[in-house]
Amino acid sequence: MNNKPCFITFTGADEHTSIDGMSRLSDEYPVEWGILFSPARQGSGRYPPLSFIKELVHGIGDLSAHLCGGHARAVIQEGRCEHDELIKARFWRAQINTSDPHVRPAAVAEWARSVAVKPILQCRGPFPDSLATSWLFDASGGRGIEPEAWPAPPEKYKSLMVGYAGGLRPENVLRHVENIQQLASDYWIDMETGVRDENDRFDLERCRRVCEAVYGTR
Repeated sequence: MNNKPCFITFTGADEHTSIDGMSRLSDEYPVEWGILFSPARQGSGRYPPLSFIKELVHGIGDLSAHLCGGHARAVIQEGRCEHDELIKARFWRAQINTSDPHVRPAAVAEWARSVAVKPILQCRGPFPDSLATSWLFDASGGRGIEPEAWPAPPEKYKSLMVGYAGGLRPENVLRHVENIQQLASDYWIDMETGVRDENDRFDLERCRRVCEAVYGTR
C-alpha cells in the first residue's frame, strides 16, 4: 500500500526555531506546523511567545493552533478564545487539547466555524462516533509514548480525515506509517516530543529526517 499521510504535523516550534528553515521544509514536503497556545505557559518551553507566532502569520505554510489549558476551556465552555482574531487571520485548523469527557464536539465545531478553521479533538481510545470534528488518536498526550496498537476509523467516517500521534520519531515513523496505512486512507500524523533534541528544543533536522523517512529524499 502507498497511501502516505496527507501531511505531517510537527508541533512545538518555539522562538529558537528558524522561520526560514520552517519555510524551506514546507516548500519541500506536505507539512503543517502545530503551534501551542496556553495562557499559563506562553513564552516558555514548547509555548512560543505571541511575538514569534505573529511572525509566522506572514507566509510560513500551513499552521494549526493547538489550544491548551485555559484557552481550551474557554472554547469548550464559552465558545470563544482570546486569540480568535489571530487564529482566524492565518490558521487553517485548530486543535482543542482536552481530556474533558463532557466536551461537546458540535459546540467546538460551532466555535471553529466562527473563526473559519477546521476543528480537531483528541481521543485516547477508539475513534468516537461524532462527525462534527476531525479526531486525533493520541493516547500519549505529548509524553512520547508509543501505543500498543492504532485504531481504525469507523466506516461512517468515509472522507473524514483522522490523525495519529504518540511516540513517533525519525527512527520509528516509517514502521508505524506502514501499520497505519493499512487502517486508514485519509490521515495525518502528528509528533511533538519525537522532534525535540536532547535539550528539549524543537529540532528542524529531526523534522526533515521524519519527512525523508515517510516521503523519501527530495
